[in-house]
Amino acid sequence: MNRDKLKFWLILFLFPFAYYGFAVSYSFFHIFALGDYEPKDGQWGSFKVYLLIDGFETCIAFMGYLIGLGLLKTAAQQLPRRTLALITTASAFLSRVVVAIMIFARHIEPVLDDLGVYLGSLLLIPALLGLSLVIIRQICLACRQSIQR
Repeated sequence: MNRDKLKFWLILFLFPFAYYGFAVSYSFFHIFALGDYEPKDGQWGSFKVYLLIDGFETCIAFMGYLIGLGLLKTAAQQLPRRTLALITTASAFLSRVVVAIMIFARHIEPVLDDLGVYLGSLLLIPALLGLSLVIIRQICLACRQSIQR
């Protein structure tokens, strides 16, 4: 196996760690700072439940991210490692922000409480963000090369 290919896959596995970290920090803030937890479970019991939910959410989001980058397999492998790591982290952060906004919107608008839409968006958002960030990076590189010529 080529060393560059191995490093490419290691950078892709940065996504679930970044996404899960953002999800856990959001859950921690939501429970301990805002005090929104189930009284019968207590703060730590609710936090443990949120950890399991965040893990499931991370698995689904990571599948979406892999589907998105699978569509651009050769394009993503041509990017420098540092750029790909930045795209991976930015995609995890942006998709987590979108999911957090959906959670806040669900409290405001009860119509958005449909589970199918929520799970579908978890799979679609990272795929589209990863795909669009790689495409934007390729366009920027193409523009720089045409300007330099």
